[in-house]
Amino acid sequence: MPDADDATRQRPALSLGGNDWPAAAADKVVKVVDQIRAQTTDRAIFALRAAVYSLLAAVAAVSAVTMLAIATVRLADAYLPIGDGVGSATWAAHGFVGLLIAVIGFGMWGARNGSFKSVYVALIVDAGIIVAVIFYGVIAALA
Repeated sequence: MPDADDATRQRPALSLGGNDWPAAAADKVVKVVDQIRAQTTDRAIFALRAAVYSLLAAVAAVSAVTMLAIATVRLADAYLPIGDGVGSATWAAHGFVGLLIAVIGFGMWGARNGSFKSVYVALIVDAGIIVAVIFYGVIAALA
């Protein structure tokens, strides 16, 4: 009769891929979870960051344009000879800056088909208007 020790020696050992199978299983779980996170959470975080930064940029742009408009009107009111002799001529400065912005707006409207030639023409017209007002002021100061 065979001995009990002989029976255990002859039986094949149960193999589950070696002694490190728990580590391999954990690595596989971590890899799957990382792939799922990359497909869901990381994309959501990227989209939310883009939305927040875009909103911040929009607020900053609106603030900058508002400050630029205020500064332009105040400079026009203080230094350009528009509205002379009519008392408080802030309305003339508003009209002057509005005219410049409208001319650029018409140039942008003309550029909607892809050619920026009308924008360049609008900028040249604006420069001409500014030079004409300055020359008017110089001539009025000399007279």
